[in-house]
Amino acid sequence: MDPWSVGLAVLVVVGLVAIVVGALYDRRRNERRAQEMLSPPSRAIPHFRADAPAPQYLSELQARRAPSTNVADALSAEQRTEITTQLADDRTPTVAAGYASADFVTDPTSRWAVLEDPVVCICGDEVVSTRELLGLLERVILSRTPLVLVAPELARDVLSTLEVNRIQRRLSVVVVLVPDAAERERLARLCGARLTERSDRQAGYLPPVDLGRCERWVSTATSSHVVARRTATT
Repeated sequence: MDPWSVGLAVLVVVGLVAIVVGALYDRRRNERRAQEMLSPPSRAIPHFRADAPAPQYLSELQARRAPSTNVADALSAEQRTEITTQLADDRTPTVAAGYASADFVTDPTSRWAVLEDPVVCICGDEVVSTRELLGLLERVILSRTPLVLVAPELARDVLSTLEVNRIQRRLSVVVVLVPDAAERERLARLCGARLTERSDRQAGYLPPVDLGRCERWVSTATSSHVVARRTATT
């Protein structure tokens, strides 16, 4: 056999081997890709350190018990007299809706919920999840600013979350449920606020101009009062 024929045969064999190897490689690569696409993503599962203390969980009863180390927000006799005079003043704006829960009471003697210089968030629709309020709550907690939340309705779990945070003194808040849209609009005008919508709350878009202010907010079991109102720019 002449050298040219031998070289051609070798070239054909090498070519066939290269084709087979390439086909097998592509097949395995495609199978691997398909498996990666169909398999769940790789996730690193966090674990406590071996020497980490065990987490502590509060029962419902414990969560609703005020910490013994915290001082109650009780008013002095002079403050109660001053507020009583303010509430009796015909010029003090009043709405026929009190606090949504007695857990928001700050003064056990008078059974009032009194917040000094709070921000006022007035919702145009029902608050259905705590997620809607996360941005606002983070803001007021970091700035230690009291919060008045006015809404036509709150989901039960949202109200419970705010109650517990109030009881544990993590948040100074009072919730007032005002189903009447006209009354909510009136409160918005009194406090210099704008009605907030669920889509904006969920997106975390609550610019300071949407929030109202007043120098003192007082809620009883049946009514709420905007004392010495003012328009805010916070």
